[in-house]
Amino acid sequence: MKQASRWSGPAGKTALIIEKLFNRETFQKEAFAVTAKCRGEVKFKVIRAGDTAYLQAPLFTQSGLVDHAFSTRLGGCSDGPLSSLNTAYHTGDREENVIRNRRRFFNLFNYDYRDLVSAVQVHGTDLDVVKLSRRGEGALPGTARRECDALVTTEPGLPLGAYSADCQLIYFISKQRPLAALAHAGWKGTLGGIGPKVVSFLQDQYRVSPDQILAALSPAICPDCYKVDEKTAGLFQSAGWNRTPYLEPAAAGSYKLDIGAINFAQLLAGGIKPENINRSRLCTSCRSDLFYSYRRDRGNTGRMIGFIALKDQTGGRVL
Repeated sequence: MKQASRWSGPAGKTALIIEKLFNRETFQKEAFAVTAKCRGEVKFKVIRAGDTAYLQAPLFTQSGLVDHAFSTRLGGCSDGPLSSLNTAYHTGDREENVIRNRRRFFNLFNYDYRDLVSAVQVHGTDLDVVKLSRRGEGALPGTARRECDALVTTEPGLPLGAYSADCQLIYFISKQRPLAALAHAGWKGTLGGIGPKVVSFLQDQYRVSPDQILAALSPAICPDCYKVDEKTAGLFQSAGWNRTPYLEPAAAGSYKLDIGAINFAQLLAGGIKPENINRSRLCTSCRSDLFYSYRRDRGNTGRMIGFIALKDQTGGRVL
């Protein structure tokens, strides 16, 4: 049976991960130990470029395989609660502002913002493979064609993008072959195991060994700022995420949820080595100076963008 088939059916897409984490005592102890050890240690680097700032994963930069970044809210032209580098059209911002902001951001990396490929994010776990023929899907208003939350490409020079304002973006590259992926994980995508689903897809479709995958977890909302109700907490409890650091009781029937810790543990269970994962512990809600936050700003806010693009085999970018 192909590994990808383990993610199908009504039983839930995290069954394999939960089995590894909670039914195998040795792995469980190792996962908890690694999660605690890495807490706050391995971080994205914040890079300043004039009045703009962005974040990069050191593992990805050092690999020389891709261009990538996670934006901040700094250095754009939007105003009010969208100030200032809002990169999403669906926020109520003027289209010309978003275009100027995207152009400004992608110019930092010598990419044309009109080449960007992004999807309509639906808080699911579906993924899509992107070819060069789809260059520009999602770059301009109304041009995104696919509804999914993960994109995969083997095409050099093709930038994949995803948007966030508390949700976590998960970046993937393979050391075995030219291959990059980018996933969007809110609480629903995290519960559905979108991270290990991407790993399983890469292994099944491209014969990529998980221990040859590099991954990076973007800034996201921290558990102190992200409290969920009993119904949502119950879904995570039923899936096995019923202990600290993943889920912790808070006041008045609410629970602190750590989507970053769960995504990290899922990637470990999917076979990625802990030393091959970069994490950011920056909280999008705490750091109003750097990030937009849907929860903090009650929905009236902008979006950061994450992107990844393969370089060509000689280490240069395809122009």
